[in-house]
Amino acid sequence: MKVVFLCASEYGFECLRCVCDILNCNVVGVITMPKQYEITYDNGRKSRIADNPILDELFEFCELGKKELFISKKVNSLETINKVKKWSPDLIIVSGWYQIIKKDILDLPSKGVIGLHASMLPQYRGGAPLVWQMINGEEYAGISLFYMDEGCDTGDIIAQKQVKICDGDTIKELYERVGKTGIDLLRENIPLIESGTANRFKQDDGYEGSVFPPRTEEDGLIDWRKSSKDIMNFVRAQTRPYPGAYTIIGNKKITIWDCSIEDI
Repeated sequence: MKVVFLCASEYGFECLRCVCDILNCNVVGVITMPKQYEITYDNGRKSRIADNPILDELFEFCELGKKELFISKKVNSLETINKVKKWSPDLIIVSGWYQIIKKDILDLPSKGVIGLHASMLPQYRGGAPLVWQMINGEEYAGISLFYMDEGCDTGDIIAQKQVKICDGDTIKELYERVGKTGIDLLRENIPLIESGTANRFKQDDGYEGSVFPPRTEEDGLIDWRKSSKDIMNFVRAQTRPYPGAYTIIGNKKITIWDCSIEDI
């Protein structure tokens, strides 16, 4: 089965390495972003510049594995579409990607375009799902493997797994556990996709799943009117490797990396 892989994050690169080791998965091309690229959100009304932390590693990985690497500023550009057509993939896999993929790409592979999203879809569609789940005090997070369509995380589900959010977790620890679970989903389901026996079920139309925006550094300002538990969740959801929750004392910004609730 010929596969094209899209990634622009450390986790996406980890998923790429996993897919390359799956029997009968021939990764014929890899697409990534430039060293710096623009992310747009809020229906195109807002944007920010992001870094691609894996570009140099990808160059080396693809050179050693004799895989063609294509750098795409805009995934839906005619140049990118023609490159994918040339590769003629059976399946496209997306992980750690920050642009909506449109119909011209989605319709190319015979077995579809699949991606991972770190929530139990249709819950927590959109940006930074694990951060939002921890901020909101959820007992469980999760990860979904799904067929991508033109919506925001709205495609048919292939498989999902819940992951408990433990009391002592930071966002880093939760991210690592959810990430491992996502790789398990890839290993378990890609062979089923190849054989045509994978599950496929629509997301619950009766559930009004919220679409959450990406978070910025400015979103880390602590609201001290919240409960102690809410503040603790807010801090641990944005600690390293993220910029951190913070407060302003005088004219000085104070970043708070950890906190706990103590009886007085």
